[in-house]
Amino acid sequence: MTISPEQIVLRRPEPEDAEQLYVYRNDRKIADLLGGFSIGYTKQDILDWVEFHRTSKNEVVYVIAESGANRCLGHVGLYNIDHRIRTAEFAVSIGDESAWGCGIGAHVTQTMLAYGFGELNLHRVCLSVVSTNLRAMRLYERLGFVKEGELRDAQFRDHQYINVVLMSILEDQWQRPAC
Repeated sequence: MTISPEQIVLRRPEPEDAEQLYVYRNDRKIADLLGGFSIGYTKQDILDWVEFHRTSKNEVVYVIAESGANRCLGHVGLYNIDHRIRTAEFAVSIGDESAWGCGIGAHVTQTMLAYGFGELNLHRVCLSVVSTNLRAMRLYERLGFVKEGELRDAQFRDHQYINVVLMSILEDQWQRPAC
């Protein structure tokens, strides 16, 4: 089954999402694509994560959900929002493999950039990505993110150290997608 961007909605995380997030956050294949993530989360850890992100004042986090079934596919957010200097950190995780390669990552990234630059009046959005996640780096570059640098041996995966790539996009570099 293939899910298209038109079939998803972004909504605030709910406690009911914890069950699916628990599965995604404990999947080794997904954890290896994400910086800072590991496995071994308990269901209570995930419920605490949901509650924390529902109430945090300096971030905007949404669940990526399949609209008809309201099934959680992952999450996306702008974190550490600093209105004084107009910056935020971006992150996305699509845990449901049936949603990979369907354009959903590009769609939710563009949606969050539109919200960040248009509604939050941000000037800069940055992100970090493990250097082994080539698909994500290609997506970010295609959307206008620029590589700023690399943190050497910043993560440890599969018995080896890997680099973390730092990228950002500025408001005047971002191109609003055509309707």
